[in-house]
Amino acid sequence: MIRRYLQEPILASLRHFPVVLLTGARQVGKSTLALSLIESEWKASYMTLDDRATLDAALRDPDGLISGSPTPAVIDEVQKAPDLMRAIKKKVDGDRAAGQYLLTGSANILALSKVTETLAGRVILHTLYPFCWAELLEKPQPALINALFQVSATKELIGYLPKKPRPVGRDDLIQRILAGGYPVPALMNSSRARAEWFSSYRQTYLERDLLTIKSIENIPDFNRLLTLVAFRTGRLLNLSDLSRETGLPFTTLRRYMNLLEMTYQVFYLQPYYTHLGKRLVKTPKTFSSDTGMASYLLGAYDWPTLENQGQAGPFIESWVASELVKLMPISDHRLKLYFWRTQTGQEVDFLLERGKEIVAIEVKGGQRIEESDIRNLKRCAENLKNRVRLSVILYGGSEVLHLTQNMIAIPFPSFFGAGG
Repeated sequence: MIRRYLQEPILASLRHFPVVLLTGARQVGKSTLALSLIESEWKASYMTLDDRATLDAALRDPDGLISGSPTPAVIDEVQKAPDLMRAIKKKVDGDRAAGQYLLTGSANILALSKVTETLAGRVILHTLYPFCWAELLEKPQPALINALFQVSATKELIGYLPKKPRPVGRDDLIQRILAGGYPVPALMNSSRARAEWFSSYRQTYLERDLLTIKSIENIPDFNRLLTLVAFRTGRLLNLSDLSRETGLPFTTLRRYMNLLEMTYQVFYLQPYYTHLGKRLVKTPKTFSSDTGMASYLLGAYDWPTLENQGQAGPFIESWVASELVKLMPISDHRLKLYFWRTQTGQEVDFLLERGKEIVAIEVKGGQRIEESDIRNLKRCAENLKNRVRLSVILYGGSEVLHLTQNMIAIPFPSFFGAGG
């Protein structure tokens, strides 16, 4: 098993909270991670609601199942029996000892009102995402994100970069974007096998998983929406366009988009602005959670196809967004991610915020740095005054470039810990 970076944070939570909830998309490795904890560092019993007899007991008599089962315990796929949460609440209200339950679920069950009301104040939430690049290569957890808020000048970041970086070419990056981070397809060498896996995943997701959460009136419409969202990854959310192209009413479209977010198929990035009156874009961006799945949905099994579709740039940006989202919670829980864009089109791809400090990040797929990349970062820093402490350009080159005292260009592998 490839050790997940989230393992230590989960163990730390189990030492302080009675209930820990591990959520994430299907097939990201939640059960594997939970079982690895049991086998190595946290002795507990295990039950899964994928087992028909266990599920029947959870639905028929949740209080009896909880009171009759030893703790500590892992309960897998808990979203299949939401009333189990009430029984767990009753149990932990009588005994607040830490580390009693590790629950896993394939949907963000805390978004369901009944569950939120039941476990409020009693549970700590962790989200397991698909593999990030360094994790897949079994590298140490990247330290650069924290370092961005610790150093006073870009030259100090050198100490956090690999001394002798392993050569990582453009083909490695392209392969990682096309394969995505889901454990099974990420480790496959065959694009055909990956496509077959994603096809099966899509069918199971649409025909089984979604229907256990909410009823979908029209599966073909939802299926088409899934593909259209993949075409728009990395772009501003335009519900009017989506409504027109899918033929879905606004109310239905909003509900379907919420379901995509709840099941970790998409995530939104909010624009950053300090004053509502500023002439800045107020619309969020939509990102496909996994570029491998998005590539499959677009029928793009190689990079030239993505380039011909005009998707190469948005896919690089989407991949960077997903890598940041994966690394932020395990780096520093205070980190928040935004983008910055004016109504006249000036944009910085990402703003990483911690407290009152910001690191601006621009993504450049090519091997050269253009004046326009630097100009937008400078404009953003001027707009946000003293809040931007450093500016970073992530790019497809191979050298770290010190552009100014507070601006640096870093190759993708060095920044994300894959080049050491």
